[in-house]
Amino acid sequence: MPSSSGTRTTWRGRGSPIRCFAAAAVAEREVVSALRSVAGRFPFHGIKWVAGGPYHFTLKFLGEQDGVHVAAAGRALESAARASARFRVVLRGVGAFPGSGPPRVVWAGCREGKEELTRLASAVEEAFETEGFPPEARPFSPHLTLGRVKDPRAVPGRPFREVLAAESDTLFGALPVDDLVLFRSDLSPAGPTYVPLVRVPLVGRPAAFTPGS
Repeated sequence: MPSSSGTRTTWRGRGSPIRCFAAAAVAEREVVSALRSVAGRFPFHGIKWVAGGPYHFTLKFLGEQDGVHVAAAGRALESAARASARFRVVLRGVGAFPGSGPPRVVWAGCREGKEELTRLASAVEEAFETEGFPPEARPFSPHLTLGRVKDPRAVPGRPFREVLAAESDTLFGALPVDDLVLFRSDLSPAGPTYVPLVRVPLVGRPAAFTPGS
C-alpha cells in the first residue's frame, strides 16, 4: 500500500479477509487507567468490559474486507488525515445505550472536543465514500465503548441506572487526538482484540476562528 510521510503500515495484504474499522485511539495512560476503573463500580456479572485492545472512538466500521479494500481504506485514512487537524477531547460521564430499557452498551462521554470529533468522523465518511465504501446507516454519536451487556438478566435495571447516575459526571481526563488508525478486529470467546494495521497522523490546518462563534 502506498504510504505518505508519517504513515505507519503493518499489514501487507496477504491472507484471508479481515474484520476491520477506522478509529481514533486513546493512548494516555492516566485516562486509560481511569476508564478501566469503571468496571469495579458496576457490580454486575452480565457486562463484558473492554480489555482486549486500546480504547477508541469508532469512526467507520468496515466489517470483513479483502486486500483490495483494506488498501482502499488506507488511502481513505490518508485523505481524511490531510483534511483534519489535531485537537483535544475531554472524556467525562458514563452512559448507556439505549437510554431506557435493558442496556446493551456502557460508554464514556465526550465533552470538550465533541464538535471536532464529529467533523473528523464526517471527513472519514467522505473519504471512504470516495473510495467506494457504502455510507453509514446511522449518524455518528461521539462516545467511547467501555463494555457490552452480554446477559441482561444479570444487570438489574434500577440498580444499574442508579450506578449510571452516580457516574454521570465522572471526569476521566483530557487527551490529544493526533492520528487515525485502521484496526483489525480479531474475535474470540474471550472478546475482540484490536490490532493496528495503519496509523496516519492528522496534518490538516485548524479551522479558522470566527468572532462570536
